[in-house]
This record gives sequence, C-alpha cells and structure tokens, in this order.
Amino acid sequence: MTQEFDCDVLVVGLGPVGAALSALLAQQGVSTIALEKDLDIYPLPRAVHFDHEIMRLLQKLGLADSMLAVSRVAKAYEFRSADGQILMRYEQAGQSSPSGWPASNMFHQPTLERQLRSLLAGTPLADVRLGVTVTALSQDEAGVTATVTGPDGDRALRARWLVGCDGGRSTVRTACGIELSDYDFDEPWLVIDAIVHDASRLPVDNLQICDPARPTTCVLSGEGRHRWEFMMLPGEAPDQLLADDFIQGLLKPWNVAGAVTLERKAVYRFHGLVARSWRQGRILLAGDAAHQTPPFAGQGLCSGMRDADNLAWKLAAVIRGGADPALLDS
Repeated sequence: MTQEFDCDVLVVGLGPVGAALSALLAQQGVSTIALEKDLDIYPLPRAVHFDHEIMRLLQKLGLADSMLAVSRVAKAYEFRSADGQILMRYEQAGQSSPSGWPASNMFHQPTLERQLRSLLAGTPLADVRLGVTVTALSQDEAGVTATVTGPDGDRALRARWLVGCDGGRSTVRTACGIELSDYDFDEPWLVIDAIVHDASRLPVDNLQICDPARPTTCVLSGEGRHRWEFMMLPGEAPDQLLADDFIQGLLKPWNVAGAVTLERKAVYRFHGLVARSWRQGRILLAGDAAHQTPPFAGQGLCSGMRDADNLAWKLAAVIRGGADPALLDS
C-alpha cells in the first residue's frame, strides 16, 4: 500500500456482511478500514437463520464451533393448513450437506456480530471505526475517496476499492445514483421475538401456517428464543398490530401465555428488490444494499454473507494477484 491510500478496501457498514468481508479480506493480506455509523451492535434479533454454506464461511474464519455451540439445528420445516394438517414436511436434522455442516441453523444475530467484531479486534489489517458516517464519495481511475464525519470530526479516506455493506437504505448506493428494480412483492408483516421460559410449550420445528385468513410463520431463533411473523391484513395499521393486547390475541391460539416474554415487536415491509448495478467503477455493493428478499426461506443474511465470500477472494486477486478488475463484474 502506498502513502496515497489509507487502505486497500474501505468497507461501509459493519453488520454481519461488512464484518465478514473485512475479516476475509484481512485473511488474504488485504488491508481494510470498516466504517459503522452506530457505536454499538443492535441488541435485538433480526436474522435468525443461516445454512451450511454460511457455517462453512464461519469455519474459514475460525468461528464455526463457537457459533454452533450457541445455535440450534432446525429439525424440520412444516407447512400446515389453518386447522393444523401437515401439507408438506421438509426434514432437515438428518439431511447431509455438501460441506458436512448442519443444513439449517437458527441463531441470535447479536451473538454472531459480537463474535465477528471480536475477531476483527485481533486482526491488524482490519481497522474498525465506529460512529462514522459517509457524507460524500468520489472516485477516479486509481481509487475512491470518501468524505466521512465522526468523533474526530470530518476527514477524507482514500482506498483502492470501496464496498457498501450498509443495508437496505444504503448511503453508498444512493450516492452512486443506483436505482432498485422492484419485483412487486411488498407485504407488511408483524415480527415478534420472544424469550422462552418454558420450551416444552413451544413447537420444536419451524412452521409456516398457510391460513388465508392470516398467513403466519413460527420459527426457532437462537438458544432460548422464538419468533412469530403475522401478515398484516388490509385495513390494519402498524400501531394496531404493535399494541400489546392485539399481540396477545394473536398468540392466544399458540397457548404460550407465561411461557414466553416479548423481547421485540416490529412491523416490516417484506420486499423483493435488487439494485440495477452492483458495481460502479471502484465502488461495489453487497448484502441488503444490493438485494433485499422476503425472509420466508431465511436467505437474506445468507445471500449477503455469500456476497462477502465472493467479493473477498476476487478483490484479493485484483489487489494482490494482478487479476483483471473485470473479474469483479462476475
């Protein structure tokens, strides 16, 4: 790295995708600066599932055993009718995978993020800077310059490449003027996360209730946690769904009063969106900045982590191996 550059790759956003990308790049001798606008990890659950390919990525980072210890292997995924009849059962517990790791794992996202950040803290080539916001971007044939503001005031950072891992409302994508293609899937759902006190009263499998009156998802989360998702119906308002008495009414058929305590409640719009370009010169997008998917197959975080794995070796090949930058278009 010459004096002209502060790092090889500037990573904007330090969720699981940005953290994994930074760690994977550092493993291959690529220096990174990772910027995150928030000072702390978001403390509540969001993503709750990763598959065997992501476990293999975590193995590469040395985190597979520690994450397996705090995750729950999903035994099965059942689709049921409104009256409880099993329409389809997809066995997962005994399913072998090409990587050898469990095919489906339920986890607690803040736990994963803490492990990734702890890894980065001991990685000399990864420089994590919290409370820092990108306010402007420019690029030329040699690199990218980001104007940032943070605890130390305003400054410019220069890197050979920049990757926006900064989520669905990506500042990087907006700064590049990249529009989103809409797949016309737009549904509001109530998401409820609960801490479990009596696991014997909760389902042991992941469930999709195919009830036309109100489609519902009920899945495991990390150890000691459970999640429900209820589709918002026409005429309902988010405030109505978020009321505690309304939530208790939705949970009443599950007979979990006293067995769980609500940890988080939120109304999300489940989207199908893809950025029309994932690369603009020396700026790239990854994770939700590049693509957003409804969570029904639990592949939102997985697809973002695959982006990190895909980009890491390609960027290393371009920066350290002299590969043609056109590789990054693949």
